Amino acid sequence: MKYKLVFILFFVQIQLFSQNTLLRKVDSLIEASIQNKNFPGAQIFVKFKDSVIINKSFGHHTYDSLVKVNNSHIYDLASLTKVLASTFSIMKLYDQEKLDLNDKLSIYFKDLKNSNKKNTTIFQSMSHTSGWIPYISHQNLIRKKNGKFKKSEIRNSKSRRFSTQINDSLFLRNSYSKKIFKRIKRSKIKSLNKYEYSGLFFFYVPKLIEKISGSNFEKYFYDNIINKKNITLLFNPTNSFDKRFIVPTEFDSNFRNTLVHGYVHDEAASFMGGISGNAGLFGNAESIGILLKDLDSKNGVFKQSTIEKFTSYAFKNTSVRRGLGFDKPYQNKEQGTYPNLNLSKKSYGHTGFTGTMFWVDPSKELTIVFLTNRVYPSRLNESFYDDNIRSKLIDILVKLNHEK
Repeated sequence: MKYKLVFILFFVQIQLFSQNTLLRKVDSLIEASIQNKNFPGAQIFVKFKDSVIINKSFGHHTYDSLVKVNNSHIYDLASLTKVLASTFSIMKLYDQEKLDLNDKLSIYFKDLKNSNKKNTTIFQSMSHTSGWIPYISHQNLIRKKNGKFKKSEIRNSKSRRFSTQINDSLFLRNSYSKKIFKRIKRSKIKSLNKYEYSGLFFFYVPKLIEKISGSNFEKYFYDNIINKKNITLLFNPTNSFDKRFIVPTEFDSNFRNTLVHGYVHDEAASFMGGISGNAGLFGNAESIGILLKDLDSKNGVFKQSTIEKFTSYAFKNTSVRRGLGFDKPYQNKEQGTYPNLNLSKKSYGHTGFTGTMFWVDPSKELTIVFLTNRVYPSRLNESFYDDNIRSKLIDILVKLNHEK
């Protein structure tokens, strides 16, 4: 018995040593990335099995090293909004049998009946197989030829007609969002049922949620998704937080001509008042990690059938790597290595333009949340992608499964 106990203690020590070695590699990788100016700071949250093994912050808000990142500070989550707010809300309605994924959008949006999008379904939209174009640069359409803003669209002070705030000193005409939907309606359709990432459907999600639930998108999200959890995930964070606790994104020299700080980085989402299904959510890594627990049916938030429906491949044995709302690994190695070959086919997640990511692999009992502001000081910073840090992180962390 004595020797058996000694063996068990020795085995546990070996496991702890191996795990600590891996965690030091994570620290070294992130610290090296900061030194390489891939981003000025970061947060990482990692859950393995039922234990949180990393919940840590690195670096600073900006390269001047004035404000250290800590775990409570919040990042612009960019396209993680498409999953954490939009997809989660649609999942909830689907779970309650209030929404049919095969419904055409034109059932809910009558103006689409007279467009090339009259037959587009919710399923096609969420699997990115609708043929809709990826994006529309609305910010380029509110300037004159001389580069100055059109006074009919944007002003430097708030008024009754111009109260959609884009930054501290820019206010958009309140009715401008109607133009966004008109442009989406008139945009081209490419090949149907072929994968092409498009964010345009997600502009309709807030209206879709409201039409079905009777509650506006922001309220529905807080009441049904956040649902009294002690976490920080929110839109328009300057309404609740001092900017000292919000990590800035970019010195925007193309549109706002200032540091984007506390306002959504995505221009089109800013035109929607900061509340969009496409982007606009802010939060910290720990809060995302806690919310992702909802994707375990044991927690009773969603039915297992709903979780599988949304996180499985929308089209099996094809080149479409998407679930419904969720991103997934390529279905075979010949198609590509994104996001990492060591992840199982059951894994799912999403990335965001500002340098954000979450990934869940149920087979490995692993959850990874990694947040940065890689767009600081400019979105032209490509070193984040050149160094492939997100894949390198996954490379390290999947080895936890081998140490069990």
